Amino acid sequence: MSLEHQVPSLAAGKALPRRNHAIWVGVLLSLVGLLTYIPTVRVPALRDFPWINLPLMIAGVLVSALGLWRAVKQPLLYRGKRLSVVGLLVSLTLTGLFCYGLFLAAQLPALTETAQTLTRAPDFALSDQNGLPASLSSFRGKKLVVTFYRGYW
Repeated sequence: MSLEHQVPSLAAGKALPRRNHAIWVGVLLSLVGLLTYIPTVRVPALRDFPWINLPLMIAGVLVSALGLWRAVKQPLLYRGKRLSVVGLLVSLTLTGLFCYGLFLAAQLPALTETAQTLTRAPDFALSDQNGLPASLSSFRGKKLVVTFYRGYW
């Protein structure tokens, strides 16, 4: 099939390139991936690693890159060279900031010197829910979860 059949033309015979929808679809996918992370923060499996959002954002970058490739490699078929560069930069920026905020900026702080040197919890005694004294040493060798609750029962 020749190029004349693929390119729409005006009545005067001048070629009119198609709109490059991949630019906008890529930016839209990146935005959807970013904005849908907000409601998924309440779900621990999706908050700890964004199984839905990160693939959406990567797909947005790939589709934006496709839009740039179309505009540069097929300028007779698709228009939007400058706009495709802007679209790819927006998708890359959104994805990069999302990954930075999720994987680098939200990391737990380093252990302090005190936390690194302690191997056993110091012995202490507190009252249990019935008012009877309970010490940590009485539970040595057993599995124990200590919860400090501020308030009243």
